[in-house]
Amino acid sequence: MLKNKNLGLIIIVLLFSFIFLYGSLLSKKIEVNENLWTIAIPQNSGLSRVSTILSQNTNVNPFLFKIAMYMTFNQNNIKYGRYDFRYINNMRDLVYTITSSSSMKVKVTIPEGLRMQEIALLFEKTMNLDVEKFMYLCYDEKLINSLNIKENINNLEGFLYPDTYIFLKTYNEKDVIKILIENFKNKFNFVDVGDSDLSLYDNIILASIIQAESKFRADMDTISSVFHNRLRSNEKLEADPTIQYLLPARKKRLMYKDIEEYKNSPYNTYKNKGLPPTPINSPGIEAISAALNPPKTNYKFFVANGKGTHIFNTTIRGHNKSKNNVFRKFK
Repeated sequence: MLKNKNLGLIIIVLLFSFIFLYGSLLSKKIEVNENLWTIAIPQNSGLSRVSTILSQNTNVNPFLFKIAMYMTFNQNNIKYGRYDFRYINNMRDLVYTITSSSSMKVKVTIPEGLRMQEIALLFEKTMNLDVEKFMYLCYDEKLINSLNIKENINNLEGFLYPDTYIFLKTYNEKDVIKILIENFKNKFNFVDVGDSDLSLYDNIILASIIQAESKFRADMDTISSVFHNRLRSNEKLEADPTIQYLLPARKKRLMYKDIEEYKNSPYNTYKNKGLPPTPINSPGIEAISAALNPPKTNYKFFVANGKGTHIFNTTIRGHNKSKNNVFRKFK
């Protein structure tokens, strides 16, 4: 009888030890060697070959990787192909990603300049995620603190990085948000921070405005110089995109009444000096780099030329002349 009790106790201890080992192993963080985000697994690769490839390009221990594959019964389920490790955070993600069929994956492209709510709607359409839950998590203080963004923020506007992703269909709202934020941090690590006197958060706010103003890098740089010049001179930015952010639907052209309707909003850069309180969209790496590294110019004004780029001026007189020429041309 005593032997049976001891045997039962041993089995329970072994069971809990297995559960603990299983959870710890699959939670082990994956780190990729610098500039080696994409890793190829050749066709007909066995477990040993794959473990060697992973150990050469990541911090994955080949022995622990093999244990994880056997523990999940996936040792014979490896799918060959090219995998983007930017979106793989831990051993669980790694195992699921390289063993899942293409029918279990979905490709999602987030264009530069989308707002947080627009991104939530995109994931509702592509992955059937819950928009309300997605938005709730983007404001959840506990989740935001766990993401180690190192900025004092109360929502994730501006940090849901625009890119093309491959997600498992099993990912939930929190999984997706964590991957977007991790990609933002990885991308930002490779940006030249220059000698900007703005904080990281202020630079992301500025980058979001630049992103909304132009899609061309050369234009972004000059627009950045305009905004930096106006900030240094304590002048209003007078940026249309910050008003657009307040509107229920985007307009091709703002009217004076739109500016007046939201005259008390901190996002109204026609009425308030300085930057708005948060980013107004998710900027791409080019807009972020432009915000951080503005060229030295004396420009204070710019107007869209109707062809996707802008005309820049140093004086209000020159600016008004350029505006009149543009409006006359497109009437």
